[in-house]
Amino acid sequence: MPMMNQKLNKPHGYICCARVEKLKVGLVTYTPEKVEGFDPHIFYSKWVDGSVFPPAIGMQNDVTCFCDAKAIREDPSLVAVSKNGPALRKNKKVNLSFDFICPTNEEYQKSVLNYVENLGKEKIQGVTLNLYHFPDEEFCVCQRCVELWRKSGLNWTDWRAQTVTGFLKEVKKRIGNKPLYVNLLPDPVLGKERFGYDFDALAEYADTFVIPMFSKAYPSPWYWEMLARAFKSKLKKPVFTNLYVRGPNDDPNQVPTADQLLTVAVRIARTGIDGIIFLAENAERIRDFQKAAVQSKDVLAELDGYGGDEVLDLVNKWKSLF
Repeated sequence: MPMMNQKLNKPHGYICCARVEKLKVGLVTYTPEKVEGFDPHIFYSKWVDGSVFPPAIGMQNDVTCFCDAKAIREDPSLVAVSKNGPALRKNKKVNLSFDFICPTNEEYQKSVLNYVENLGKEKIQGVTLNLYHFPDEEFCVCQRCVELWRKSGLNWTDWRAQTVTGFLKEVKKRIGNKPLYVNLLPDPVLGKERFGYDFDALAEYADTFVIPMFSKAYPSPWYWEMLARAFKSKLKKPVFTNLYVRGPNDDPNQVPTADQLLTVAVRIARTGIDGIIFLAENAERIRDFQKAAVQSKDVLAELDGYGGDEVLDLVNKWKSLF
C-alpha cells in the first residue's frame, strides 16, 4: 500500500462538525504559571512518579489518579496485575507507559479522593483527571477485583466500566460545582473494553473531555484529525485535544516543530472540537513555541483557508507579545 501524501490538500466545500462556542486554546504545564494567550491554564499537581504539589490557585489542577511509581516502589502489592504480569513499565509483555495501581484498592483510592476533595475547597478553576481507569483490557485480575466482579453479576467489561464510572461519580461529588475535565486515552473504538470507559455514563459527571494526542512529531496530520472527529461524534460533552510541545528533560531536537504543531492544530480545529490544550514543561517552553509559531510565515500562509482559522487568528494575536 503506497504511503499517503503528507501534503495538505485544501478541502472543497469542507463542512466541519458543529461547535457551539468559539474554540478555546489552553495550556498545561508542570509549573503553576500562567502564560498570556491561553485559557484555560492547567497545572499538573499530582504526577505519575508520585510527586504531589500544593494546588495552583486560579488554575485547573490536573490529578494523576492510579499511576504512582513511588507508591508502588514502597508497596509492590498496590500494582494492578494480569495473566501477563504486573502493570509496570519494565514488563514488556504489557507495554504500558506508566506504573499502574489497581483502581479498586480502597486505601489508595481514598487517598486520591481526599486529595481531590481538598483541591475542591481551594479557589481553583477546576479539576482535571488523568489515568483514573484500568491499565488495559487484561487488568486487573487480583483476588479483590475478581471477587468484586463476581459479586456484581455483570460481565467483565460492564463491571470494569461501572467501577471507573463510580470513581468519577465520587470525584464529582467531592469537588461540588467546580468544573471537571476528564482525560480519555485516544481509542474511540475499544475504550470500554480496554480501559473501562463508558462514554455516555462518564458524560453524566464530566464537564469536558480531554483527549491526549501526545507525540514527539506530528508528520501525519490526517491521523490526528481523524481521531478528533471520531471523539467529537461520540462524546456528549465538549471535547478538547491535548498536543505535545515539550516536556521535562526533552531533547529540543526531538520534539515537534512549530510547523508540525500548527498544521495538526489547524487540522484538528476544523473538525468542530471545542478546544486545544498545549502541553509544555513551563512558561519558557511555551513562549518559545509561541515565538516560533509567529515566525512560521510560510506554513501560516499555507494553512490559510483550511478551516482552522481560529488557530491562525490566535497566532496572529501572539505577534503583539514579541
